[in-house]
Amino acid sequence: MTSREADGARAHTAGFSFELQALLDAAVDAIVLTDHHGTIQVFNRSAERIFGYTAQEAIGRNVSILMDTTDGAQHDSYIRRYLESGVPHIIGIGREVRARRKDGSVFPAFLSVGQIPHTDPPRFVGFIQDITVRRQAIAAVQRERDRANQYLEAAQTILVAIDVNGRVERLNRKGAEILGWPEESLIGRSWVDTVIAPDDRAAFASLFESLLAGGAAEPRYGEFRIRTPAGEERLLALRCTAVSNAEGDITGALFSGDDITQRRRAEEEARQTQERMTHVTRLATMGEMAAGIAHELNQPLAAITTFAQAAARMLDHDGADLQDLREALDQIASQALRAGEIIRRLRSLVRNRESECESADLNKLIGELQSLIQVDARMHDVRVHMQLAESLPPVCVDPIQIQQVILNLLRNAIEAFEGVTGGAREITIRTAVLDDGDVELSVSDTGPGVAPEIADRMFHPFCTTKPNGTGLGLAISHTIIEAHHGVLGYRPRLPSGACFYFRLPAGTDEELRGAGGRAAGTRSRAQRGKQP
Repeated sequence: MTSREADGARAHTAGFSFELQALLDAAVDAIVLTDHHGTIQVFNRSAERIFGYTAQEAIGRNVSILMDTTDGAQHDSYIRRYLESGVPHIIGIGREVRARRKDGSVFPAFLSVGQIPHTDPPRFVGFIQDITVRRQAIAAVQRERDRANQYLEAAQTILVAIDVNGRVERLNRKGAEILGWPEESLIGRSWVDTVIAPDDRAAFASLFESLLAGGAAEPRYGEFRIRTPAGEERLLALRCTAVSNAEGDITGALFSGDDITQRRRAEEEARQTQERMTHVTRLATMGEMAAGIAHELNQPLAAITTFAQAAARMLDHDGADLQDLREALDQIASQALRAGEIIRRLRSLVRNRESECESADLNKLIGELQSLIQVDARMHDVRVHMQLAESLPPVCVDPIQIQQVILNLLRNAIEAFEGVTGGAREITIRTAVLDDGDVELSVSDTGPGVAPEIADRMFHPFCTTKPNGTGLGLAISHTIIEAHHGVLGYRPRLPSGACFYFRLPAGTDEELRGAGGRAAGTRSRAQRGKQP
């Protein structure tokens, strides 16, 4: 029998027109008509394709051949119950079943059963969809979702998703652990009002608004304090990215970040430790200069004593010359101011205080040290020359710390002459503006220079050639200059001697903040030379 003859036979047997048969065969889903006993009466082309039976093979057999044993038995019982009670269990209700092909293979299918009206005994029509591909797609999506969830849960950073209204949609396990909030307790709640500490809420809200306004083009960064349910305050560093749907509309934001509370605490402790070490080395420098400073103070004190005694003798005589008396008193006042200035400079250098950055003239900082420098030089029979450039641009520094570095370099230069006899004993302090705009201060001497075996480690802590040295002076100086985004280095002085220098970026605090990367450029230039 030809295919056309078979189609005609099926249509005639079922009492259908050729037009309706064509409609059935054009359907994508399998369509099966059965009588009230479950006997197949119509089996369309898609049913042949899906199940592997021809229409001739399927028609006249029970519909259970298309289902596995369990679903087939249940289907028959559902039909019997409906015929007896009139209460539908599967009629008009779609459900998933396990379908079976002619070759015995089983596949997932979606079955919808309906009764054909005005048929007695009743007849039924079933629509069957092969949902294998759908199941595979759903399974693939589920696998990806599970994998993404595993990544979220395995991540050792905080991951938070919020909607455009700032309400929490998702929180990973690490985030729940750090925040102290179970995920289910945060879902649907305001991230800002619930988690962010009150003092930081305005800043976070501003960042969130700018993120939504800017779209997904550029993430935002910030550090914010959060408040745990137990009242503990922690500091988070967050990277914030806008999330968009397929149409490009922003649907919320994703935050990732770390708890940096301990890191910031450790940095603060390290900073305080560094400041204590800086203060100790400053005191040590003053201690090494103590003899010269005492001698310098004795001179104005001795002059004050001398002029006071002279004034007293004048007063013992009648007709004392008031002009001579006035000159003696002026000398006393002058010498007292001189001693007071030395003491003031010492007090400012040795006092312990918080670091302060301000715009300063490097030449002026050297000038304030002039008396201490000359005192130390005279005590060690060394001549100090000043070659200071005119009109230096300002630098943003902590004046006391920079003066400490200058004194450290000067003391090293003076001590370089210990045990050296003959030859010039000279030190030159020079300032200059470099071609790139940085300001350089150098301290060079005519001593024996730096031994090659320590040249590469002279800036390391505890590296020293002095019998009683600590090896902290240059190390502390290096740390101070680096903290000012500058460079501390060494170069030999020809024909003999050493030259230590430091370079600082020029500009006020506001100018350097706006320069963006200026300090980094200074460090890069330093790395091209012989630097620690």
